[in-house]
Amino acid sequence: MKQFDPFEKTNAFYEYEVNISDAAIKQLLILLQNNKNKGDQLTTFNLYNVLYFPVLNDLKAQVIDIIEEHNLVLGNNWSQLYNTHDNHPVHTHEGSKYSGIIYVSGKNASPTTFYNRFFNRYKHEFKKNTLLLFPAWIPHQVERLKKDEERLIISFNANEAPSV
Repeated sequence: MKQFDPFEKTNAFYEYEVNISDAAIKQLLILLQNNKNKGDQLTTFNLYNVLYFPVLNDLKAQVIDIIEEHNLVLGNNWSQLYNTHDNHPVHTHEGSKYSGIIYVSGKNASPTTFYNRFFNRYKHEFKKNTLLLFPAWIPHQVERLKKDEERLIISFNANEAPSV
């Protein structure tokens, strides 16, 4: 595990290495190809919690092990495939404590851009087989892609585990 704060002691980001099988990647691509949303971007947002598909059980177990270290429980999760001209405007994940991005596969993949409260920018480079856990209130985006690339990710939200 690597812990870091790109905004100097105001937020805790966590980066973990995960293992993603070729079968899991193939399943994600099948799901995405069959679920075209508005426009051209392929996403399973509000359609499937992809980590609950049986072929993704191993990855789900890795995610749960990681978030349990932070006393969190897995919430909604989805996959997205970005290519030329796709983007994801600046947004936050209201109602969640932490959010995560799993960088699944990519070809010339663009970074995720995060902003602090002063709108200072931090670009987290796409790193295959990496899970990035970050505070859900941090504004972030994927800028409009200008080149031919493939950027396959899984995103998720997590909240505090209930007290026992």
